[in-house]
Amino acid sequence: MDCCGHEGLGSGDARFEFTRVADGVHAAVAAPAYKVNSNTAIIESDDGVIIVDTHSKPSAARVIVERLRDITPKPVRYVINTHFHWDHWHGNEVYPAAYPAAEIVTNQITREAMVKKGLKRIQDHVRTVPAEITKLRADLAATAPGARAKLEHDLQMAEAYLAEVKALRPALPTIAFERTMKLYRRDREIQLLHLGRAHTEGDVFVYLPKEKVVVTGDAVIGWTPYMGDGYPEDWVTTLDRLAELDFTHLIMGHGDVAGRDWLRTFRGYVNDMVEAVRREAATGATLDEVKARVMAALAPTYEKAFSAYGDYRPWRAGLAANVERTFAMVS
Repeated sequence: MDCCGHEGLGSGDARFEFTRVADGVHAAVAAPAYKVNSNTAIIESDDGVIIVDTHSKPSAARVIVERLRDITPKPVRYVINTHFHWDHWHGNEVYPAAYPAAEIVTNQITREAMVKKGLKRIQDHVRTVPAEITKLRADLAATAPGARAKLEHDLQMAEAYLAEVKALRPALPTIAFERTMKLYRRDREIQLLHLGRAHTEGDVFVYLPKEKVVVTGDAVIGWTPYMGDGYPEDWVTTLDRLAELDFTHLIMGHGDVAGRDWLRTFRGYVNDMVEAVRREAATGATLDEVKARVMAALAPTYEKAFSAYGDYRPWRAGLAANVERTFAMVS
């Protein structure tokens, strides 16, 4: 796979490494950032481009649009959203502005979640980020000058994000499907699949059967998954359906392009966490006791594998949140 780094002018924390995954298929892998950005998949076809996921803010999407013009003169025809979380669709508005004929696509479950939950969460961000900025300023004032660099950067990114989220013009999907949708181009088949509940109720997988590539959204990622809107007990079954597809490469919602080995590891973590929580909850253990026991049981197998990004999204904090979500659902 060919790789090249690219930072758009004024891109702030919207930094991406572009990787060629297959002929005409690229992954823009987002670098860890204060306000997380999703990866984007770029799929060229005979008459245009398909984009999968658009990041946490319009400025990040504009970095992709800028880079696209170096890759191909073809217009973006479709933008696909894999789920309703803010870091995968807040950049939607950039594409119809740059490519007026572009359609935004997801399934009906996800579109409804964007309307019922996603739009409200935009206003939640507008309300809560100022307090975040106030705390960062206080932390900065209390920090020795030599240790301020990261806090200064985080403050700058939080202020920039607040300005963007206040100005958002949310672009909802213009096309919605139920379980499956297929796009047939002369040179490529693109399948949009809903395989079951996992990270959200409506996760969309994008499958290229000829190229053996799957775009997973956050149903599979490179660090510990967020389960706050998830269905831990269903997640493994959905991943088992994913494993039935004939593929060699995963373009995940976050993290580097991976293969079947990572899917096995990721599936193993979700399965073993759920089973451990269910087993401990059945003994009458408290939530704190379950957290401690599950962490001790899973750490030898999974902590190193899920710590590839160091202190960014630390495994133990993510596991504790996953155990809490699962405990509430199985107790």
